[in-house]
Amino acid sequence: MEHTETYKALCALRRRTPFINALMVSVAMPTLAIAQQAPDIKVEEIIVEGQVVTEQISEIAVDFARFGTQVQVINSFEIETGGFTNFGELASGLIRGANIGYSPDEGEFTIRIDGGTDRDTLLLLDGVPTFDRGTPLETIWGATVIDPRMIESVEIFRGGQSLYYGGNGGLGVVNVRYKEPDGTNKGQFGAYAGSFKTREIYGNYTFPIDQEGRHSLMVFGRSYETDAHNLFNEESYVDTVLELGGKHEFPYSYNLIGAKYLFQVDADTEFRLGGQFGTVDFRDSFPNSHVFNPNYTEFPIFDAKFKTRFSDRIGFEAEAYYTEPKLSNTEVDAQICRIPQGVINPATGSRFTLASDYEAFAAANGLPIGCVTNPESSPRADGTSRDGFYVDANGNILGTLENPFRIGDPMGTVIQSIAGFGTGIPTKGYGDGTQFKAGYRDYGANARAKIEWTDYLETVVGAQYTAYQDASADVYGLSNQTVRSTGVYGDVRAELPLLEGTSVSFAVRNDFNSAFQDEFIWKYGIRQELPGGFYLRSNGGTSYSNPTLTETGARPDRAENASLETQRVENYNFGAGINGEVWGGTFNIEVGYFDTVIDNLFGTDQIRDVCPGVDPFRTINPNIKTPTELCANFASLGLSPLDTAVFNTLNKQDIEGFTIDIALDLDQWQLDLSYTDQKSLEPNPVFGATAIRAGSGQVLTTVVPGEAGSNEFRQSSERPEWMLSGLITYTPTDRWILSANPRLQGPEATYVQNTAARLVDANGNRTNPDLNIGDYFLLNASVQYLMGDNLEHRFMLRIVNVTDEKYFERGGATDQQLSRAGIRGELGPNDPNYYYTYGWNGKPRSFWLQYEYNF
Repeated sequence: MEHTETYKALCALRRRTPFINALMVSVAMPTLAIAQQAPDIKVEEIIVEGQVVTEQISEIAVDFARFGTQVQVINSFEIETGGFTNFGELASGLIRGANIGYSPDEGEFTIRIDGGTDRDTLLLLDGVPTFDRGTPLETIWGATVIDPRMIESVEIFRGGQSLYYGGNGGLGVVNVRYKEPDGTNKGQFGAYAGSFKTREIYGNYTFPIDQEGRHSLMVFGRSYETDAHNLFNEESYVDTVLELGGKHEFPYSYNLIGAKYLFQVDADTEFRLGGQFGTVDFRDSFPNSHVFNPNYTEFPIFDAKFKTRFSDRIGFEAEAYYTEPKLSNTEVDAQICRIPQGVINPATGSRFTLASDYEAFAAANGLPIGCVTNPESSPRADGTSRDGFYVDANGNILGTLENPFRIGDPMGTVIQSIAGFGTGIPTKGYGDGTQFKAGYRDYGANARAKIEWTDYLETVVGAQYTAYQDASADVYGLSNQTVRSTGVYGDVRAELPLLEGTSVSFAVRNDFNSAFQDEFIWKYGIRQELPGGFYLRSNGGTSYSNPTLTETGARPDRAENASLETQRVENYNFGAGINGEVWGGTFNIEVGYFDTVIDNLFGTDQIRDVCPGVDPFRTINPNIKTPTELCANFASLGLSPLDTAVFNTLNKQDIEGFTIDIALDLDQWQLDLSYTDQKSLEPNPVFGATAIRAGSGQVLTTVVPGEAGSNEFRQSSERPEWMLSGLITYTPTDRWILSANPRLQGPEATYVQNTAARLVDANGNRTNPDLNIGDYFLLNASVQYLMGDNLEHRFMLRIVNVTDEKYFERGGATDQQLSRAGIRGELGPNDPNYYYTYGWNGKPRSFWLQYEYNF
């Protein structure tokens, strides 16, 4: 009942004042309708059938839209319509200009807006930042723990937003807002099942804990299990990895439990507490090297919020958070029989490079022609013929002097990862003693006061504190250094009386940072209402991205660069649109443009490749801002030339693009359509590089042909050149809801690297082209039916990839180093077949059923 009535209310929404008319349609709530009323109503009030609505949009989202930011709000009805099982699917289907990095079905993904990276899009969960702070194992992405069943709304603020939220909001902020207790008694329970043995149950229940309803509690939870679809095609696997069982299912497991508390002190004052504990377990084996890689992550998150009004013109809000995500994993790699490293080829005076040459030498000199792992074939440690040892096709035990493993043949699997910069013991094994958790703790607080001085002038002043430090096991040897940042900010906003319909804002912030230089950033916003429902808007400013713990030098094998600067972003965003009424409903059309420059990009490399003179045989990358102090003192710090240095680069990343957004809300039809065309340019490492003759390895005088060698810049890897997505909903009655969620995507490149990009055949053509993982059309759809006197029973059929499109979610470019031919030296870096590309498969056509009971 609650969700259906919310939808009805949204469809019937009426706004007061012409400004609210223009504002709220432009914030991309396609289910809102427009009317006008007396101009003495406060801007913050959004009226739904006489009630003030606060669930669907926050006050700060309203304020941002008032002063030039493009704000998109995705409500719970749209989320339910999609039937999304993780936040990556939701973002890809509904967030305008979003591109998902990594594979949602692997349990890890990032959200990128308008051609940026994960550093430039800040994802918040109830005010808690989910940006990875760095671990000695792998990246931890908090986006994976967001429960789509609990989301009340998602607010997207395009353009730089670091001024209010701190670093990493250079291209935008995605603010996920969970359902909250509200003093009433209600809840929902659901089940979801279908393709790939997917099974899920979820629910939440909120209830008052006193008679007045001032104190209320919500409990929620979810359990989701799936075997997932076939992630990699068989041809993606190196032969040795395939033989060792590298091709297997990639199951995904998600479990969540949490609670929220509300103390409604009075009509203007509330205090909220929240806590949740989630686990996400998945596998991320790669076809070129890993046989079995299960990952186990856990995400405890706690948050607190306080909000009050001291008077009609002074409001105050504060929030605090604490999170400590952890990761442990097992890395089982291929163990392959190799050419012995200590044997010298008498013909060349160096080590053998071809297995056939070594085998001939070994046979002539009475040496094993392969790998001996079990020199004593009898008596054996294990009395059975097959349990303890590998056998060949004839059942003979392999690994003996008489029957050694042939060079290039897989012998089994091995745990190869050790804490080389800590205690030197295995860290990616099984159980106690060989598997240790890595992670970080991240905590902070943000408080702001909003003062309305007159009807035309208001200010916001605030302060934010953040801190993060390593929380990994001692075996990793990381520093316990705490990276702290304290920021103060102020925003002056004005409704100019001399120019009707003009709203302007200018804000500044100064951050005082403990581990890197202090930062001053600024932001402006302007919106101009025009006759006939037309409007103009713009916002822009500067931002920056924090270094992670491993980038600040907290990891002992990474040298601390005292001159390391933060990654800086400058962003400008413009839009022109129109709001109006048509066919008994409302519409919004906006054309936008964005321009972003990112400099001081972070990079890492070995000290010998960063510092001039350390190794005269190495070529220093000219794109590096040389860390002079580090280069002068690295030896005295106990570091070797092979240790890693973090630095800033000289080149900049230039991003620009335009958008077309259309929102239409009629009685039975709703449409939200978004097109983004983007150039996200990065320096092209192949530009001007000379070609290499495939096979011979001869370096030619001609440059690499085509765009690869002639363009100084190229589209950033895994950034689509354009994308078109939408949500179309048809509600013929109050019981039936039909929806389609199409996505049409242009070219998106995964680039081959280094020598592979330079190889040409006898005709001068490249032998190893880059992989295009774009140019596909994906259509998801759902049919919902509501039953019961109060429409409390919801049934949904979800169909993913209706047209059964064959497409990739991500691409990989790698080599055959661990293949049988690669180990034997029969394939080498100058052979085109040594390199190959592969993709992460998107879901084939698949079906799910969902039942949900709202009470």
